[in-house]
Amino acid sequence: MDYSACLDDAIRRLHDEGRYRTFIDIVRNRGQFPNATWRRPDGTEQPVKVWCGNDYLGMGQHPDVLSAMHDAIDDAGAGSGGTRNISGTTLYHKSLEAELADLHGKEAALLFTSAYIANDATLSTLPRIFPGLII
Repeated sequence: MDYSACLDDAIRRLHDEGRYRTFIDIVRNRGQFPNATWRRPDGTEQPVKVWCGNDYLGMGQHPDVLSAMHDAIDDAGAGSGGTRNISGTTLYHKSLEAELADLHGKEAALLFTSAYIANDATLSTLPRIFPGLII
C-alpha cells in the first residue's frame, strides 16, 4: 500500500471540500478582552475581536491570578516537566483541586489540561465501566 499517496489523497479531499483547516496567528491584548491583533502571513497586522475561548470568566487577565502565576513561576519555574502520572502532581494543582472541590461541595476535584482531554478521558472510561453503554 502506498501510504503517502493515501495521505496525499485525504489532504486533497479536505482541500476540495473546503474543510482543510488553517489557523490565524493572533496576539491577545492583555487587559483588553476580547481585543487581539491578527498577524497576517504577509506580516501586516489587523485588530480583531476574539469572543471564543476557555477563559470565559476572564480569570486569565485577573490581577490576582497573574500575580499568583508569577509567584509560582518564581518559586518553581515554568512547566510541569511532564504529565502528572509521569512527573508527579505539583502542590499548586493539589491546592487548586482542593479549592474547586470545596467551592462545589464535593469530596474531591480533578484537573485536566483542557475540556477536550476531560471529555476524552470520560468517553473512553465509561464504556469500560458500563459494558454495552451507547454514547
